[in-house]
Amino acid sequence: MEKRKYRRLKTRQIAKICGKLGVINDISDSGIQVSTAFAPKNRKIDISFELYGKMVELMGVIQWAKWKQRVQSLNEFGISIKDAPPEYTQYVQELSN
Repeated sequence: MEKRKYRRLKTRQIAKICGKLGVINDISDSGIQVSTAFAPKNRKIDISFELYGKMVELMGVIQWAKWKQRVQSLNEFGISIKDAPPEYTQYVQELSN
């Protein structure tokens, strides 16, 4: 099995995914895995969440999706991040230490 280029770091953080409530489950230098109750209309995703007392906004593209099989389940998405702001990069580095 091929190893990932960047290590995934577990986290649990509330976020807005395309303006709707979701949860960030893990992050890496290049992407985020999120869970939501909705299904996005297209592959381009915007994510916003609070870091260090201010809102950070990210843009990304869905790379994979796991659709809910039961009513109580959440959809999961792997999102490739494009042009992450410095706060995001700093947060990932702090989690990896």
